[in-house]
Amino acid sequence: MSTDNRIVPGIVKNGVVVPQSGIELPDGAHVNIVLQPATIPQDLKEELEAWQRAGGSAWQMIDKWESEDQ
Repeated sequence: MSTDNRIVPGIVKNGVVVPQSGIELPDGAHVNIVLQPATIPQDLKEELEAWQRAGGSAWQMIDKWESEDQ
């Protein structure tokens, strides 16, 4: 196996990373695992961005409303 850095895509199955490219990695190979960002639907992404713009005061307001309901 080459000593060059390579990207080998994989998927986690039962807590173990399984390479998907057909490359067999030798036992004891040192690897770095980089998690890819999750795909978020555009409408949810926009909603999350709106909450970030609202900031902490919006969360304080929600906490206040929830405490008043109890």
